[in-house]
Amino acid sequence: MNEEERKYILEGIVEVIKDMEARYPAIQLENGMLNLIYNRYKLAYKIIEEKKVEDKIIYINGGVRAYLDAYSDWDNPLLVKMGHVEDMYRKYIMSK
Repeated sequence: MNEEERKYILEGIVEVIKDMEARYPAIQLENGMLNLIYNRYKLAYKIIEEKKVEDKIIYINGGVRAYLDAYSDWDNPLLVKMGHVEDMYRKYIMSK
């Protein structure tokens, strides 16, 4: 993954994190499935930002499915963002 692609995925992850923070109260982001998804996105950002190769096993893949299993909110625009970021992150992991 080149520097431009890395920057693009970081921007996508930030967009998902900000959307989650705007959409849900902090207490909701600290508990349950939403907390797991939120923390994984934050960790994925840190891994890519710091270019950590050894931590590449932390996946955000499956976040869309986990969200739907927990909330059944099919019309939430956050899911489109999450799906796009998951695809980019999968490519990032495979390139390592």
